[in-house]
Amino acid sequence: MDDNFYSLRDVLSVAKIHPFYCQEREYPPDAHAIQIARQEAVEESAEADLKLFPLLWKKHLYTAVERLVNDTSPKNTYRHGVYASITGGGFGSKPLFFATDVGENRRQRATYGQFLRTIGVVAPGDWVLTVHSAGELYRSLDLVLEILENAGASVLSAGNRMPAAEACTLLAKYHVNVLTGDSSQVIQLVHHISTLSPEERDQIKLDKIIYTSEVLTPAQRAYIRQVLGPIKICSMFASAESGPWTASNPDMTGNATLAGSTDFIFDTRATPLPDGEQGMVVQTSLARLRNPLVRYVTGDVGSLHPLPDHARARLSESDWRHFRVLRLVGRDRRFSFDWDGEYIDFEDLAALINAESAILQWQVILGTMEPSRESSLEVRVLRAAGDDDSSREAFVNRLTTFLHVYEMNSHRFRLEFVQDMDGFERSTTGRKVIKFIDRYN
Repeated sequence: MDDNFYSLRDVLSVAKIHPFYCQEREYPPDAHAIQIARQEAVEESAEADLKLFPLLWKKHLYTAVERLVNDTSPKNTYRHGVYASITGGGFGSKPLFFATDVGENRRQRATYGQFLRTIGVVAPGDWVLTVHSAGELYRSLDLVLEILENAGASVLSAGNRMPAAEACTLLAKYHVNVLTGDSSQVIQLVHHISTLSPEERDQIKLDKIIYTSEVLTPAQRAYIRQVLGPIKICSMFASAESGPWTASNPDMTGNATLAGSTDFIFDTRATPLPDGEQGMVVQTSLARLRNPLVRYVTGDVGSLHPLPDHARARLSESDWRHFRVLRLVGRDRRFSFDWDGEYIDFEDLAALINAESAILQWQVILGTMEPSRESSLEVRVLRAAGDDDSSREAFVNRLTTFLHVYEMNSHRFRLEFVQDMDGFERSTTGRKVIKFIDRYN
């Protein structure tokens, strides 16, 4: 597996001459420049030092990425032979287009598929139905399809817009044993299964859930098992910037000791992460060379741990010494929140709402619907008196587009125009309007 990854020395040698990390560089290095940089790094006696690179925040990438995407010069290698993906689903006001070399992308998907099989997330004979999202430059559907096929599974592409009733028909018709989607999509489909007759439910033989996106809460896990019985719940983890790199399998790690967290297994040959207490996850990818990812602040919160001893019997000795556990708590709520499988950048949402001169106050509430345990989203807005209907309608359209509200999730979204400040929930001490309330996590 080592041949599928680059050395840290190689990655840092390219990062030193890449515009993400060196503002003096106009374009990313071409193949010849990369070869020279790697050779010079080999000839240097000094060890590669990650600490020489500052933390890389998503907001710091915006300027460089926007310039490179819009520059059509033949010298601009950032636009050459890339896998194009938009971080956060592409529905925000400032999407980040992160370009990955097509060859690196395919190798990473193949390696990650093998990894899923190695740690037991996918087993021979698995039939999987995926309800992941696609379109509007979002790539989770094709990502999951290719990964699971590389892992040896047979995969049915239902997509997120297929009605739950039709998806359930496919589960029964093709004897599917694995359901995969982001956490909210999984809950939505499980809730529909709960409404079926006993005869219809008996035809669905799921024994495994593989979810992505936000961590499933303990209540959601209990609900899934209440509807589907003693089902195995696994997870995959990826992003537009880093690609797929870690996954969870409770057979290997046991259940996380921290409520609301998930233990993910990762390969240290793919991503160096130093030991430490719970904090922000900062990532350097050894699968990305052409456009390196060095000390990138992912926006997630977690901690690192050794793999439990009982997992040793399930792995070869060569894999055992490289695998570790990332105990992921969830997204850092200072930066974003998740709804319906999309990461919503809170700063971008605030900028969209604050740009409306007629809006005097606003509030966002992430909640849970009963009895389905699906996520709900409510936006409360106080507008100035005398605001005209056309302005209000235009705002509604902008907001629902930003939040990606459509037919399949509109029943879980509410926009309320309150009459006065009493329409908002406030802090108990200063009586201030709380801009973001999370009742879901």
